[in-house]
Amino acid sequence: MLQVTNLGKTFGGVKALTDLDLSLGTGEILGLIGPNGSGKTTTVNLLTGIFRASSGSVRLDGKDLSMSKPEAIARSGLTRTFQNLRLFKSQSVLDNVRIGQSIHCRFLARCNALTTGAERALRREAELLLERMSLADRRHWAADALSYGEKKRLEIARALAMRPKILLLDEPAAGMNAVEVDRLMQIIRGIRDSGIGVLLIEHHMKLVMNLCDRIAVLNFGVKIAEGTPTVIASDQAVIESYLGKAT
Repeated sequence: MLQVTNLGKTFGGVKALTDLDLSLGTGEILGLIGPNGSGKTTTVNLLTGIFRASSGSVRLDGKDLSMSKPEAIARSGLTRTFQNLRLFKSQSVLDNVRIGQSIHCRFLARCNALTTGAERALRREAELLLERMSLADRRHWAADALSYGEKKRLEIARALAMRPKILLLDEPAAGMNAVEVDRLMQIIRGIRDSGIGVLLIEHHMKLVMNLCDRIAVLNFGVKIAEGTPTVIASDQAVIESYLGKAT
């Protein structure tokens, strides 16, 4: 479904990413790990059109997205969350999800102008997403009034409202406590089980090792390993560059 081939990015004379190959299928979780500055977030920004690649291609279901704008990429089925929260703080929890839905009808006002039946279906879809994220009782709260873990779940709900084929999660567990991480793990499994491919960029190794079907490891913008969690945990190059000898 998602095919990344020879993807590269240069900032001035600095190579941030070199010849990256990745693939991600339906209902699969691929982890992307590596030290800070290894190229993980650069990869997500290239996949979602925030940055324009210096080389290589990104294809979703055979369609080349390499030159597409972020909105067109999202509409094609590749959506994301952000490492730093980007919610509409003064808007309600429900409206944040409805804004995600608007990607498929250009503007939320246009969605609201649809027939009553279509509008009712959209609202129900948004409410179901909030139930899925255990946020239904917060639907009318301002997004900024949520706890940190709840805000993270709201970002996931908004990304899912765009009806992705592939969901890119950029460090979703950052700042979460152990209970929140366990809940996040269940949520991501549910997303995978619904048939959506998940690219998980994360430093939380318990989460990565317990969730991912495969893991790719970056170091200095180069993929140094890829394989199952068991293979990655015993890879000497990965241990030396990132996991540490205790692993």
